[in-house]
Amino acid sequence: MPELKIRAVEATAMPLPLTKPIGSSLGTYTVVDFVSVFVHTEGGPSGFGFSMGLGGAASSAIVPYIRNELAPLAVGQDALAPEALWARLWGPNKARLRAGLGVWALSAVDIACWDVLGKAAGLPLHNLLGGFKKKVPVYGSGGWHTLSDAELVAECQDYAAKGITGYKFKIGTPRDEERIALLRAEMGEDFILFADANQKYNVREAVEVSYMLAEYGVAWFEEPVLADTLDDLAEVAEKSVVPTGAGENTYMRWGFREMCERRAVDYLQPDVTRCGGITEFRKVAHLADAFNISLSSHLAHEVSISLVGASPRGHLVEFMELTPPGLMTREFVVKDGCIEVPDVPGHGMAYTPEAIKKYAA
Repeated sequence: MPELKIRAVEATAMPLPLTKPIGSSLGTYTVVDFVSVFVHTEGGPSGFGFSMGLGGAASSAIVPYIRNELAPLAVGQDALAPEALWARLWGPNKARLRAGLGVWALSAVDIACWDVLGKAAGLPLHNLLGGFKKKVPVYGSGGWHTLSDAELVAECQDYAAKGITGYKFKIGTPRDEERIALLRAEMGEDFILFADANQKYNVREAVEVSYMLAEYGVAWFEEPVLADTLDDLAEVAEKSVVPTGAGENTYMRWGFREMCERRAVDYLQPDVTRCGGITEFRKVAHLADAFNISLSSHLAHEVSISLVGASPRGHLVEFMELTPPGLMTREFVVKDGCIEVPDVPGHGMAYTPEAIKKYAA
């Protein structure tokens, strides 16, 4: 296949309003801070990429970073070689791409380049990455601190009505046990519950909380301690009586390699829009396979289903509908608790031009 040169990289900030505020141990949010990226090629397809965060205004920094730092390095390069392009963008920017918003920016561009590759090859992303299963099970996610007890149960029941058999809720309040007991009573013993602490505790607190979670059969304890303290995470993993998970705030293969080597989690949970894009997510998937650790994902189910579905260690995809309906060019429908991987070239996700125009900052 001949080269397909990149003509332009287009980045747009899109703060998408939430229907009502949501809250966790990290704060309360009113928007999904979204960045859309298009990689346009000379005479070939365009690819769509994105980054996203809850609340804040990170897009106000990510968009100019893409435009001023990454786009000039990308223009004129071969869009059909995303690994080479990733290295070209990362190489001179190492100091600014160790973690954080710089890697979010790189992730968005990388996702778009893989979309170009799939479209040019006429293959779904899932097949480009090797393929493994066509249907990927999802779990429902939410359980915000801001929900009333009735809203908490209703959200969980709405997911169950889609055939979803697991639900993740937020913990870190004085009413945690009451809420968990309510969910268990309403949903029954066989329904799967996951708890997400959003880095709330220290080691001693987390281990204590794990005993409470175990009483209600909680299946995993997510981000029990600060994401930057791998020693603490490993100690909790050793002492907790509930399996642990983390990874949404871990960056690139090196962060996940150390997490695997330390056996610091039972579930790896990379975020494709943060960890370094599809290029890095697939390396995390290989680590999960090599270390025999289950691979889940954080948010971005529209692309994550293709990535988790292509891994032998793929376990679950987080499903949360955060954005207003009707914004995307295709819907990702949950049926019998699963989403089918897209059977179209590329990763299959994009926002419509009308949506981008409407919500562009």
